[in-house]
This record gives sequence, structure tokens and C-alpha cells, in this order.
Amino acid sequence: MRFRHDRVWCKTGIALAVSFAALGPALAQAELRPTPDYFAEAVFDMSMAQALARSCATISVDPVSSGARAEALLGRLSEDGFDATAPHEQMDDPDGAIEVLQLAFVERYDLNAPGEEQVCEVAMAEMTAESGIGLLLVEVPG
Repeated sequence: MRFRHDRVWCKTGIALAVSFAALGPALAQAELRPTPDYFAEAVFDMSMAQALARSCATISVDPVSSGARAEALLGRLSEDGFDATAPHEQMDDPDGAIEVLQLAFVERYDLNAPGEEQVCEVAMAEMTAESGIGLLLVEVPG
């Protein structure tokens, strides 16, 4: 199973599609800053939480937690001098950093061809550990 970053959560929790590849020419015109680790980690956590929730009937993304995480992320980006409405226009492409996190996660849980039961176990483990991913998830009746 391969997870790819394709969404960033805006302040209201609504998914906003972001394609760094399509922005290539525009990004080349501005001097880009390195992607902050916290940004790559937050995008990874949010996209992985979504992927786990889509693959497990008893797990959902908690909209309150994800909204609070997105709001905190946007605030930190602003504090660090990024335009919180379009931070990707001011930073290097984060896909490489996110892919490293994805590969480590897949390897840690051996998620090469998981079934729903294994995905649910991983989601519960993340929730129990209160990881960045787990804090975005909530158990729901299946």
C-alpha cells in the first residue's frame, strides 16, 4: 500500500488540494525556503489519518482535532514568516520529506498489503500511543 500526500487541511477542516508538481514554474520564480519539518510531519499525519480512516470502518478522522491541528499549523507557519494561505509557494517541495515518513510508517507496521483488520489495529495502536496520527483519529461504531 502506498500513501501519497495530496491534501492539506485548511483552518475549517475542509480539504484543499495542493499539487506541487503543477506549481513548478511558479515556484521556480521565487526563492524557496526549506520545508519546515513540522509542516511535513503535519501533512503526513493528516494524510495518514485520512488513509487509515478510509480503510477501517470503525475509525474516523476527528474533525475537531484535525481542525485544531490545522489551525495550529497555520499559526506556526505565520510565526515563521510563511504566508499561511499559500505556504507551499514559499517552500521547497515537501514530497521527499513526506515520502520518508510514509516509508518509515509502512515499514514499522509492515503495511505492504494490509487488510482492513490490520489497518484498524494500526489505527488503534496510533490512538493508544497518542501519536500525531492517533490524536487525529476517533473510534466509531462499525
